Amino acid sequence: MKMLNEEFQIHDTLNPKLFDTNTNLLLPDVRKQIIEIVSKFEDYIQVPIMIADIQLVGSNASYNYTDTSDLDVHIIANFEAISCDISILQSLYDAKKSSFNKNLDITLHGVEVELYIQDIKSTTVSNGIYSVCDNAWIKEPKPIKSITKHNTEKEFTKWQEKIEQVLQNNNYEEINNTITMLYLIRHNSIAVDGEYGKGNSLFKDIRSAGLLQKLKDALDKSLAKKLSLENLSKGQIINRM
Repeated sequence: MKMLNEEFQIHDTLNPKLFDTNTNLLLPDVRKQIIEIVSKFEDYIQVPIMIADIQLVGSNASYNYTDTSDLDVHIIANFEAISCDISILQSLYDAKKSSFNKNLDITLHGVEVELYIQDIKSTTVSNGIYSVCDNAWIKEPKPIKSITKHNTEKEFTKWQEKIEQVLQNNNYEEINNTITMLYLIRHNSIAVDGEYGKGNSLFKDIRSAGLLQKLKDALDKSLAKKLSLENLSKGQIINRM
């Protein structure tokens, strides 16, 4: 298990791989490449997306980044501008961004890029929020003096046992529900207690231990098996006709 003192680190400057430490502005080549990545994502998604802004949030838009921290790139979109049910649109966007993130290992000076699509009406809880389009801080991060480290060992052990059992069962719905539950724990924790809430700490521990990736890999394999014709009995095939 990766301990929290490794997951949460405090620095005096923003990540020099991404930001000019004198001006605190995004490095020009990084900004240019983020815009290019989002442009390629627009081509990849093959679905209309009304982009209002591109924003950086999370630890790499703050002072608590680590060597393993992703760069969270949020594509801010106007969902209402698309003639489609918002819940369906969000599901479609989520599926496309997950595929894009998984199939393309994009890094900027060694920092992995993780894309998200966010409705313009939604809110983000982050110490820092940077507008790539405006090349300016929407919310400039405050220096972090200390971080409350939560003891999540008991919760982690329970979740580790649960995940191992889910992986052994290899049931698509069960795996999918487990992944959804983990993200809900993180989302609710951040919404209530901010980035350093206990639920988010637990999520980071599970992710750092590689358990979340194992679930995602198992989900893909389980879905492929579920959709394969070879796994259907003659009776099931007849019933589908």
